[in-house]
Amino acid sequence: MSPSKYLKLAQKILDVAMDLDLHQGDRLVEKTLADSCSVSRTPIRSALRLLEKEGMARKAAEGGFVLECEPEKGHSILIQHAVGAGVDLAGAILRDRGARRLDGAINVTDLIRRYSVSRSAAQRALEALLAQGVIQKAEGQSWVFTRMPGDRSGRIESYEFRLILEPQAILSDGFKLDTKRADLVRSQTEALLAQSENSFNSQDFQDADLAFHKLIARSSGNQYLASVLMAHHGLRHLPGGSFGMIDFRMRQALDEHLRILDFIEQDHFDLAADQMRLHLRLSMHQRPSVANRGAPALVQATRGSIR
Repeated sequence: MSPSKYLKLAQKILDVAMDLDLHQGDRLVEKTLADSCSVSRTPIRSALRLLEKEGMARKAAEGGFVLECEPEKGHSILIQHAVGAGVDLAGAILRDRGARRLDGAINVTDLIRRYSVSRSAAQRALEALLAQGVIQKAEGQSWVFTRMPGDRSGRIESYEFRLILEPQAILSDGFKLDTKRADLVRSQTEALLAQSENSFNSQDFQDADLAFHKLIARSSGNQYLASVLMAHHGLRHLPGGSFGMIDFRMRQALDEHLRILDFIEQDHFDLAADQMRLHLRLSMHQRPSVANRGAPALVQATRGSIR
């Protein structure tokens, strides 16, 4: 496995730790992790060593590893963290693409010349981008960028895609809210809404927004829905992957997240799905007078009215 794949496996290990309700100081059992992640113990050990390197796990005196931090915190750090020069370079490539400083096609020679890196570093970056679904192999030695959710050309398509799947995820027969993650999402969202307008940070909003929408995907109970939505949200999390919102809309969106959680926790799944549709339309248009047109009156009620 490449370093980027060990990073993904390390994230999976922390996901499993959250599912098992493990905390700092608890033992990470290799067999349990291997079974849960559908891999052998050998890559699990490599991912555990990566977690050790990042200060998220430590070797136990009796052998094996134990958690050195709360898995929720470690998972959040890993999402943001780049491992190795290739992945660092991948982030720079994505930022330059998002700023239109790169054309739609790239190759190893272009990257070596532009970023003054070695051929191996350029190749690792391309492998990382390929694994993330950001580029595709073209003819010869070229790679072409796929559409990103933050691209102007892809933004509307991204919302249309999510309008089809995210409400349906809530209505899925197997939907079961991950209450532990839901509590974390609610706390994160309420903390942001409690901040003054001047201290409100768009990156903090993006993190909270992705945490909420990934929660819905994970809770769907349908592996195909969850897989395709998580992959799309992964693209949204990449540099240049998210479309910026104006400040007042970010605050509205966070409040709508809480409203959807309220409906779900009260088993009003139809209303939660309706609210999700409205939420996505509002974000797509950023004009409430347009996006609200035709929305059910009950869905437009204040959150306080359903408490």
